[in-house]
Amino acid sequence: MSTTDNVPEQPKVSSARIIARNTMFSVGANFALRGLSLLFNILVIRQLGDASFGQYSVVLAWAGIFSFIGDLGIAQYMTREIARDKAKVTQLFWDVSTLRFLLAILAAVVTTLGAIANGYEGRVVLAIALYTSSYFLQAILAPLAGLIAGHERLDIVSVFTVIGQIIFMVFGALFLFAGFDFVWLVIASLINIPVLIALCVVVIRRNGYMPPRFHITPSSWWWLLKAGLPFAFIQLTLSSAYQFDRLILEKSFSESYVGWYSAAYTLTRAFLVVTAAFSSSLVLTLAREHATNPAVVRPWYYRSVRFMLFLGLPLAVGGSVLADKIIDIAYGAAYAPTAIAFAILMWDTPLLMYTSLGGNITTSIQKERKAAVIYACEAAFNIITNLILIPQYGVIAAAFTTVFTELVGVLLFYILFRREFGAGIGLTNALRLAVAAGLMGAALFLLRDVRVLESNTLSMGMMVVAGVVVYLGAVWGTGALTADERALLGRAFGKIGRKLKLKT
Repeated sequence: MSTTDNVPEQPKVSSARIIARNTMFSVGANFALRGLSLLFNILVIRQLGDASFGQYSVVLAWAGIFSFIGDLGIAQYMTREIARDKAKVTQLFWDVSTLRFLLAILAAVVTTLGAIANGYEGRVVLAIALYTSSYFLQAILAPLAGLIAGHERLDIVSVFTVIGQIIFMVFGALFLFAGFDFVWLVIASLINIPVLIALCVVVIRRNGYMPPRFHITPSSWWWLLKAGLPFAFIQLTLSSAYQFDRLILEKSFSESYVGWYSAAYTLTRAFLVVTAAFSSSLVLTLAREHATNPAVVRPWYYRSVRFMLFLGLPLAVGGSVLADKIIDIAYGAAYAPTAIAFAILMWDTPLLMYTSLGGNITTSIQKERKAAVIYACEAAFNIITNLILIPQYGVIAAAFTTVFTELVGVLLFYILFRREFGAGIGLTNALRLAVAAGLMGAALFLLRDVRVLESNTLSMGMMVVAGVVVYLGAVWGTGALTADERALLGRAFGKIGRKLKLKT
């Protein structure tokens, strides 16, 4: 194995081009992934039924809460440090890999014994135990993927993510059609990891990202764990905030309630495809830029916030207005109770866009400890309100609590970045975007019961197109975009038009 000294020097590429490349690949991968996942989730929900799907959701929720133990943030810390300084691979790679394997043992024991102590039935405990076996494979995969991501090749990581999900969905579908239960879905999720490990090794060899020869320094492990703790704490608080509600629903009501809520929650996350890809692409490139030119981060932050408002507000309004129709198309009439939760949770979409961006920006500028405090406040608010409200009001309380939890995070991140970067979001333009989204919502409300075609899906498609046209027209008419943003949009459409003309 070669060291970083033997890695060929890469030509310097602008931050904008790297972010654009990683975003395009991530968006493409996420669109494919979201589309396939949506179809797969529909299959899972309809094949398992609400109760069994609820058990499967409980397995994922329980394992998700304890999964931070298997990493304790050290892999994310390694990825960030390699993005800032490629020479760090020599110092970190093998120690991170070894530590993750040792932590996987601890995580598997704690997660499984905790499930037994909590009184889960045998099949659920078995599924949780099987799930924890993935921690040992992830101890190999995560550092390898982090090595690739640290070289700002999220395009490759995105493609691998799609490949892994396709393998999972193929085997999962085969198991479901064979009549197997949710335990076999967990088994299906393990099959793809060895394949991804092999693919990572191939890419690392071909691109010269090779780590140094095997060498560990146990004396550095305590320092490494301390460096990773803020990331681990963020992961813990996020897992608690987004998984705890399912566990309370299961205890207070039944697995069916968990199934309804999980179906709505999963569908709302499908609308984050573009902003999630953009935010992930932003973090590593800005980490590198911040190391040499911290002033670069400020304009990227404000552009990103306006971009997310531009996309998030119409998604929230449109999703709420058309919630019952979207749920009917996705899951069928049997899941009609899910529509109310879905309409509420859609308002979490623009809020989550901002808090996800906030978490990534703090990582880039080495403020992850402050982000950890914000996420801790979110988790505390979420857990307390869920404990009080869910036993009384069920799924509706879980949905509202999720939205208000994210709102707490938005306010705290806004205060942090206002102090860090100063003013610059442009509240006047934001209000104009809100007006444009409101006009779109009114148009969709008037059109929602108009049946143009026999197919519900095609009718929905026409309503979505009409909503997009109204929204863009309102955005342009109200002057919601700045002059620079209008010029950028014009150049983008002009470039697309020229490419289409060349092809024809």
